[in-house]
Amino acid sequence: AQRSIAPRPLTMATEAVQLHAISIEPNNCPLEQELLIEMEFTTVEDVKDAVWRVRFIADTAGSRKIVEIGVTPSVDYTAGLNKMHFSVPSVDVAHLKRHVLANVGLLQANLTSGETELLQVSMVTQVTPKGDQLIRSIYNPLE
Repeated sequence: AQRSIAPRPLTMATEAVQLHAISIEPNNCPLEQELLIEMEFTTVEDVKDAVWRVRFIADTAGSRKIVEIGVTPSVDYTAGLNKMHFSVPSVDVAHLKRHVLANVGLLQANLTSGETELLQVSMVTQVTPKGDQLIRSIYNPLE
């Protein structure tokens, strides 16, 4: 007898969100400067109460420091092509020591719906000392 296996329905916890484009502005600039992130993505289902949480993670050999940069307002996305927009006037890292920041870190944007994380976009960020400033170079993971 042949068994029939029903196809598993797509849920938002699987590969139901696909990222198409990322814009990060400005780049190759002082770390504390304003930050604008825009992304284009598709969802296979409607997403209710969607929020993007943006943070910077500075890793050193002995510790990990997480800086919460901000959260977008909650929005409902319809199935299909969608866009996100996030901006802050400055990235506040004044409480972290220079040697912690002058390293390779991650800029993360995590899409959540309620308590469920749907997508994590990790952008490698090189922070380099230049005189008395720290310069950020954020790498687009799609390039």
